[in-house]
Amino acid sequence: MADERQLDQATVEYGQLTQARVPLEDAAEAFSSKDASGRIPIVLVPKHMNRIRNDIVIAALVVLIGGITLGALLDNVTVISLAVVVGIIMTVLGVYRSFIVRVPEGVNGLLTKGGRYIRTVTSGTHFIPPWIPVSHLVTRREIPFDIPVVEAPTKDNVRANLDILLTFQITDPYQFVYNISADDFDQVFQAACQDALRKMLRKIRADEITDIGDENMVELLEELGQGITPYGVEITKVSITYAQPPPDFIHLKESIKLVKLQQAEQEEKQVLALHQQADAEALARQQVIASVERKREELKARYQRSEAQREVVKFEAEAEELRLKKLEERLTKYPNAAEYELELKRLEIARALAGNTRAMLQVGHADDIARAFVLKDIMSDRPSDETPGTIPADQGADPDESKDTGSK
Repeated sequence: MADERQLDQATVEYGQLTQARVPLEDAAEAFSSKDASGRIPIVLVPKHMNRIRNDIVIAALVVLIGGITLGALLDNVTVISLAVVVGIIMTVLGVYRSFIVRVPEGVNGLLTKGGRYIRTVTSGTHFIPPWIPVSHLVTRREIPFDIPVVEAPTKDNVRANLDILLTFQITDPYQFVYNISADDFDQVFQAACQDALRKMLRKIRADEITDIGDENMVELLEELGQGITPYGVEITKVSITYAQPPPDFIHLKESIKLVKLQQAEQEEKQVLALHQQADAEALARQQVIASVERKREELKARYQRSEAQREVVKFEAEAEELRLKKLEERLTKYPNAAEYELELKRLEIARALAGNTRAMLQVGHADDIARAFVLKDIMSDRPSDETPGTIPADQGADPDESKDTGSK
């Protein structure tokens, strides 16, 4: 920062605008050459106002006088005539060249007569009498002008540094040359620009310096334009090359921004955590709802199965009731059928027991044992094609076999 301030002060000290004094024929080279400070002149003052080539005229007089003297000494008219002709030609050339004025490209020339300005000529070759000299040559190019402002207070009383680059153009050479010189305009323009910049900085805060808007630039141009209009100068462009508050202020703002960023990041994390928590709760809620729905479906299915079983039991009960009713009707109609069914069941059980020699039978009375043996004998002796419970008339029980069977 110290180096930048020293550079800005040096820029102010040596100035940026200058004018030079050179011969008119060297004007084109002078407008394209820098001086020792690196500046290109914007105004040139011709070294010699008289454009007559005195050297050629003097040479013509020397030739004329020398030729006449030599011809007289030699008594030779030809030498005298030749000297007169050459002298006249050289004199005409010296005087004729004074009528031709060449103004370099991109330059305006101011003409005077008797010390008074008469008109302005543009670039090119002009035929002007030698008694009308060219007093000044003024450039028409756009001229850059640097304006540094060091430690200017802002709206919130912060010392800021600002540097802008203006480009201006001399639109009226007469007003610029005869109202002020280039060196004086440098100082006046520098002071006016710095004053306008300080006023502009007083209207903005320190944190707005790096983002100076177009509205501020328009106000700056209007204010500067009013101050330099009498000098025939017009500002064409304004560019901010450097705008920065003090380093401490920048560090403070960066710290504040960092804190804000950290807070924003923390808030974002909290919002994300809340969203995750809400998503987890929503997922758990959906899982609970799904579980309840599954249980409800299960209960509904169970209810439907129980209803179906109830209907089946109801149908079975109705069928059993109908069967029993039919059976009761049959028993009422056929009273011996029940006894026959009972005996038939007993015969089936007895036959099953008779086929198993290891089976144990528990009976209540002695006649039950005798009946069981009898039934066994009947089942073993009955032909396979006879109906169970019927005994052939031509067969009888063998007492010996019964005794053997009972012993077994």
